Amino acid sequence: MRVLFAAIATMLLAAQPALADDKSDAEAFMWAYLERWNAHDAGAITTRYYRLDGNHPWSTEAGMRAEFDRLKGLGYDKSDIQSVIGCVLSRDRAQVELRFVRLTTDGGFMPPKDRVSLYHLRKFEDGWRVTGMNALRDGQKMECSTPAGAAQ
Repeated sequence: MRVLFAAIATMLLAAQPALADDKSDAEAFMWAYLERWNAHDAGAITTRYYRLDGNHPWSTEAGMRAEFDRLKGLGYDKSDIQSVIGCVLSRDRAQVELRFVRLTTDGGFMPPKDRVSLYHLRKFEDGWRVTGMNALRDGQKMECSTPAGAAQ
């Protein structure tokens, strides 16, 4: 019985660094995505970062380009990233809280100034991909119930 318990404990401890690495990987993935977002690179975003659930208009390069055109029409220039905080939910699922300000070409910002989005990520054979996102209300934070032993 002790041998079985020791084997289980060893397996659980061995999984911890992998989950911590996944958190870092998910955050790094989002930073790379945000670089492409600020470059308004619809092609890269839709091929390397998005694998959106359902029939989302941003699933295609044309749809993503239309969104950038809409934002630019409102004076949008780029996003000033305040924070990127990842949370591993399972071996193939994570979420990332993104806090940002949408800056305008005239040096101002698009209201509301402080924005928070929650990105839903899934790990596929070719790496992490964004499968969905939603805005969080003012003052709301991401809830993170990570697997036992995972890094926060």
